[in-house]
Amino acid sequence: MARPAAQPAEVLRAWQKDDLYEKQLAESLSKLMPSHHAAKAAPLSSVLYKSFTTLKDLQTLGEEYSGIVQVDESYNKLPTYSARLISILLSAFGETFTRRLIRNAEKSVERNGSLQPAAQNAFLVGLKALNSMVPQIQSIHRALSYINGGPIQLGKTAAGIDYVHIRPAAAASYSHLRLLGYTTLLHAIISCAQSIYQAKKYMDQLSEIPNEVDSSKSCVACLEEIAQPCVLPCGHIFCFQCCYGALETCALCRSTFTKNAVVPLMNYFPSDL
Repeated sequence: MARPAAQPAEVLRAWQKDDLYEKQLAESLSKLMPSHHAAKAAPLSSVLYKSFTTLKDLQTLGEEYSGIVQVDESYNKLPTYSARLISILLSAFGETFTRRLIRNAEKSVERNGSLQPAAQNAFLVGLKALNSMVPQIQSIHRALSYINGGPIQLGKTAAGIDYVHIRPAAAASYSHLRLLGYTTLLHAIISCAQSIYQAKKYMDQLSEIPNEVDSSKSCVACLEEIAQPCVLPCGHIFCFQCCYGALETCALCRSTFTKNAVVPLMNYFPSDL
């Protein structure tokens, strides 16, 4: 017979206790690690703490304090070893891994010469907006757990883990916690909307840049007067320093080019046009 699902307040208390212990462990680890590796203390402490509890089929200190146990989606069995391992890794490294994926996607879009400039800019701005909304996605999940119950950590939800009581829960009203959930959810949605608005504003600014620069007389890459003009295979003209410098794709049409394909233009003086 499946046990009743844990109440949101009990899950929150357990998470708060475990978070406190993990921070204390991270503080101790940071003192033992070189200063340039101190930032790794927090995810390492999370992995160590959960490896000696959750991964060993044991309750964490916070779960024992609140009287709850992790279960799978059937509410009648302990989560599998793989589900627990996935939840630990996602909780510790999920945000870092997500941001790295987004950065790699940005680089892939920047190097894609087949995309039109407008489409490329739209993809880049969308990815930048998504990167800024990662914390808000976590806040939305936390708000929903306050309202409907379930794990606070997104990694546990992704791995199909939930909580049940193992001792009678004290009768209590959770209306204040639901109110906190709705407030948190509203704040996260507003923050996401602001990120999208800023992305749209930035995209509009990008679309105006080519119109502000006379590419026949000024280099669009450095915005200076063209000196020693060179033409790229796509037909756009830039200064010598930009073509043979850091520029790897055309600043106007985003097409890729190699340095040996750049053609210097002799006796061409844009300022005289």
